[in-house]
Amino acid sequence: MIYGKLDDYESMGLASLGGATARAVDWIRNLPANPAEGRITLEAEGMYAIIVRYATVPAAESRFETHRKYVDLQYTLAGCEAIEWAPRDTLANDGDYDLEKDLLFHHPGTVFGRVIKTAGFFSIYTSVDAHRAKVQVGGFADALKLVVKIPVNRFGTP
Repeated sequence: MIYGKLDDYESMGLASLGGATARAVDWIRNLPANPAEGRITLEAEGMYAIIVRYATVPAAESRFETHRKYVDLQYTLAGCEAIEWAPRDTLANDGDYDLEKDLLFHHPGTVFGRVIKTAGFFSIYTSVDAHRAKVQVGGFADALKLVVKIPVNRFGTP
């Protein structure tokens, strides 16, 4: 998992994440002030974004998940949520992998890290990063965020 403020992307030395990731960051930086919710195709090679608003919940009501075909670049536009992280191999699978949705849920386990996501912060989750989003943070009821889905085979490449 990688976490930081989007304004610090370059100074964090993340250029090594490749051209697709840099283009996703540029796209985020050029979003209109109030983007519409929904799915947006970013590149013909399978990179897309989803903009969604949702209510946050206690951690016990959210589930750990991983993906195999895509890397998630999650960026908070408004509101606040916590996202908990654990190495995928430390959690037992909760059901079968859904190929169509590129989604595998995991049973709860030890939380190795927790990040607080407010407007301007991003986090990146690869196929080995189990993450549990939508976790409530005191004083905030919801979050507006976008998730850029970067194909694994394009992550870290030009």
